[in-house]
Formats: sequence, structure tokens, C-alpha cells
Amino acid sequence: MFKSTASAAAFVILLALWGCSGSPPEITRPTAEGAAIGTMAGTYLSAQLALGQGVGNGAASTAPLIAAGAVAGGLVGAAVGHWVGENYPTTLPSEPTGPYDLLLPRAHQFDLVAENLSGFTGPGSIVRVREFNIEGSGLEFPSLGLNTEQMPTLELRYWFNQLDAIAASFRYFDIGGNHFQATPILFNGSEIKGGQTLNTNPSEWFSLGLYYERRLTPFYREYESNWPEWLQGWDVRAKAGIEYTYINFEIDSGHAPVTSTSKGEETKEDFYHQAMPVPEIGLEAIRRLGDSFIADGSVFGGWMNRWNSLRDEGGTVWASQNQVEGHVRILYSNPAWLGPVHPMVGMFAYYYSQLEDSHEDGNFIRWFSYGPEYGISLSF
Repeated sequence: MFKSTASAAAFVILLALWGCSGSPPEITRPTAEGAAIGTMAGTYLSAQLALGQGVGNGAASTAPLIAAGAVAGGLVGAAVGHWVGENYPTTLPSEPTGPYDLLLPRAHQFDLVAENLSGFTGPGSIVRVREFNIEGSGLEFPSLGLNTEQMPTLELRYWFNQLDAIAASFRYFDIGGNHFQATPILFNGSEIKGGQTLNTNPSEWFSLGLYYERRLTPFYREYESNWPEWLQGWDVRAKAGIEYTYINFEIDSGHAPVTSTSKGEETKEDFYHQAMPVPEIGLEAIRRLGDSFIADGSVFGGWMNRWNSLRDEGGTVWASQNQVEGHVRILYSNPAWLGPVHPMVGMFAYYYSQLEDSHEDGNFIRWFSYGPEYGISLSF
């Protein structure tokens, strides 16, 4: 999606350049890269101005400005990229030969990561759901039996050339538990009876992501010889894109027994109704350790503060979402035995929060998880 938008923006700007110079237009790699980066930056900045309550007052009528920002950002980015490519050309690395290589990708290469994150719920993890003036109880995850979680994850990357790639990810959050509640609790306008064991199983909790990725190695490779040895040999990659998280949080499948004086009967909250795709950026660094191992470290996150969700529940719903994750992995490399397959183990930390605020709703979830991860990486 980003590459198509980038190419379209690049084509428009090059048509303008063609009209001025009389030369045939050509969408070069720097032009397309600039268009892709400009489109993403323009989209985020215009969305912040159009939807942010503290910046542009978040009027729904300003939402069309986001498209204008994307186009303007793409055009400016394409022009800047074209200028940089003309004045500061970057030579593409020579096309690798032999087996596919995770560290030295080639045009039309795919990288697939299949892994599982086995997490422990960290401190500060809490869910609270208000309905009108009925404030929800602050339910810490351990008080609901949510102490551990499994997060199977798939990531697929496609390289257009040795430097540029597009990537997609899917992650399912398998988290649930049982816990005895001695006293009544308030959730989404309902008063759940005390003296019973409640089953909490948010079975519909997953995330989808789409990203543009660019290797930064050519920018610094010629200067590495002057660096400390431990800083040399790293292949650093920048990522930018969007991620959408879908959460349907249920207590006893949404039908927990309530008290006779309860104002409501529903004991679930569909956070996904007001969720928005979150703009994200990140860095990944990969380095070979001898002949048999590869080190891989990454950090990735996004931020969105009080944006107009373009949904209405008793008034405008203001949405805030923040997330960040970090990974440290070691991959085993043995081409003679395993070919392009790399088994891996590591550690991760993951933080997510979502707030939906309107006259009718006040829904908040914050979750921190950490623990080991394991899986495989395959290049083909």
C-alpha cells in the first residue's frame, strides 16, 4: 500500500519536473523512497492537526484534510528524494549470490518469522470500564486471574531490492484466567455479584500491522572502520507504518451474574469499536556472531493522544493509544543442516494502553507483559 502510494506521488511530481525540463520522467529508487516516507509523515501530521483535540480541536469535518496531507507529504517527499538521489547518489550493494541471506537481502526475497511470546503479566496491568456516571472498578489483571499469556506471531517481509521492503504482521493474544471475587465489582454499568469465581477470557484480541522498511547500512558503512569493534558489522533497519489492535474484553462471556440492583446486565466491553490504526516507528539491528549465531535487537512503538475516533457514543469519543515493544534474540545459523531456516530464542517486553473517553463511555486498559520468546526465521 505504501509503495503504491509512494509511486503514485513520485509519478505526479516527476510529471511536473518533466514539464519544466522536457526530460522523460523516471521514478528512481530515491524518489520512491522519499514519496513513501513523505506520505507517511504527511498522513500522521495532518491527522494530528485534524483529529487531535489539543491541536486542531478534533472536528470531524476536518478529517478530509488527512488525505490532502498524505498527497502533499508524498509530493514533497518525492521531490526531496529525487533531489537527494541526483546530488548524493547511493550505490546499491552488489546483488548477493548463493543461498538467501537474512543479513544480505536481495530483490524479491521474502523473510518469514513465526514465533511465540510466552509472557508474564507485569505490574500496572489494569482494566476499568465506565458507563455514563457509573465509574468502573479498577480491575488489576492478577485480580482476574490474568497472570500469563501466549502471543503467537507471524511476520512477513518482501524486499523490492537490497534496501527497501514492505512488511506485514499478525499477532494473537491468548490471555485468560479464573479468579474468585469476594466482593461486587462494577464493569460497564453493571454490578457483578461477589462471592463467585469469574472467568475472564478476551478471546478476540489480536493485532494487524503494515510497515515500510529501509536498510540504513549504506549511510554509515564507509565510516565503520573508525568505530569501536562492537559497533561494527550491524545491519540497521528503520521501520514505519501502522498497527491496529482489536480487543473484545469479556467477563464470563459478557453474561456474568449481576446483583438485583445492577443498572446494567452486560459484562463485556468492545474496545475495538473506538480503536484506531496507530502510527508506529522503530529500529532493528542485526549482526552475525561468528559462523553459527546471529544477534537481533529491535524496538518499536507508536503514540496517539486524544484523537477524534470519528465515533459517537453520548458525544465524541476521544481515543488515546500507546504501545511499545522490545526484543533481544539470538538466531542459530547452520546452512549445511538447516539451509535458510534459523531457530531463535530471546526475551521480549510489551506495553499497550488504550483510553476511550466520552460523556457515555470511559474505557481504559493498560497491559504490560515480558518473558521469553522462541520461533524460527526463514528466508526464501
